[in-house]
Amino acid sequence: MKTIQDCPLTSREMILMIILFTFGSSVVIGVNASTKQDSWICLLIGAAISLPVYILYARIIQLMDGQDFFTSILSWFGEIPGRIVISVFVWYCLHLAAVVLRNFTEFMEIVAMPETPQIPIMISLLLVSAYLCKSRIQVIGQWSVVGLYVTSIIVIVTVLSTTSYMQPQNLLPILEHSTPEIMKSSYQIFSFPYAECVILLPLISAIKRANPYKIFLNGLFFSTLVLLVVVLRNILCLGAQLMEAEYFPSYSCARIMEVGNFLSRIEGSISVNFIVAGLTKITVCLYSGTLGAAKILKASNKLDLIIMPIFMFTLMLCAISYDDAVQMFDFVEVYPLYALPFQIILPLVIWLTGEWRTRSQKLTSSPTTQQAT
Repeated sequence: MKTIQDCPLTSREMILMIILFTFGSSVVIGVNASTKQDSWICLLIGAAISLPVYILYARIIQLMDGQDFFTSILSWFGEIPGRIVISVFVWYCLHLAAVVLRNFTEFMEIVAMPETPQIPIMISLLLVSAYLCKSRIQVIGQWSVVGLYVTSIIVIVTVLSTTSYMQPQNLLPILEHSTPEIMKSSYQIFSFPYAECVILLPLISAIKRANPYKIFLNGLFFSTLVLLVVVLRNILCLGAQLMEAEYFPSYSCARIMEVGNFLSRIEGSISVNFIVAGLTKITVCLYSGTLGAAKILKASNKLDLIIMPIFMFTLMLCAISYDDAVQMFDFVEVYPLYALPFQIILPLVIWLTGEWRTRSQKLTSSPTTQQAT
């Protein structure tokens, strides 16, 4: 059975995966709109806050020196503490997969299929994600390339189609909100979606001779560019009040667009973006979680046997996450506090331990080398 190191991935594919992963469920729910017309400023501040965190993630990968992420954790922390750290990471991967999946099923129920139970939709999306996981990281990378091209084209089309509805005065007044409000909204955007890229750490080892700094920083730049275009489009077309009131502002914006004078109400096209980006995010979460679970169970060579139990656990978690869309959006408000240990504290602990272990190994190997000479 091939491991993730035996399935090479290019840096370009990983960058595109980061962009599509970041696009993910944020294209459905939208970035935090509590600051209304100042949301685009909060987006840029959130991206700036993400910069040192992405550098931290890249440094962790660099310390692993080409070794598997979970193998390095076991090596740095020891057997029992390492398995505890991996278990915490796996929980976040699977819970995030369940949350993203529920975002999409709630969206489908509200805008398209109000009388259809959500369970069949959950199973359908998870089966596709499970298939991509069984196909390994190479196929996920190729899917990301195609998926990003598709979503980018649709974003460009929707922007061009809504140009006649854009009103620049919707951006005014600039910086109307207080500094605490802007910083709170910026941190929420940092937490969702930027810092969720911690999920991608186990997958970077599939890239041979990778430059993790280049991968993360390029991913941050281009994902911010895409999200900025989407946020500005929504503000300019819908206005601050309507954008804040809508559950799914991107979908509402697409409902008013026209192509020429003959083609309108083509909001179904925006659903393609939701499905492609959502499947990518769910698949990455499931794959990282499956790799971690396989390492805990000492079954890294039996990944296919673990995927389906992971699939069933995620399905159960998705079904019990919320009662309705109101609870889902309430959780979005408290999500930054919930995600803080997984996105910042846990990587910080891993980094500090990795630095200490790496320097200790260098110090112990230096006297041995000198004696040998």
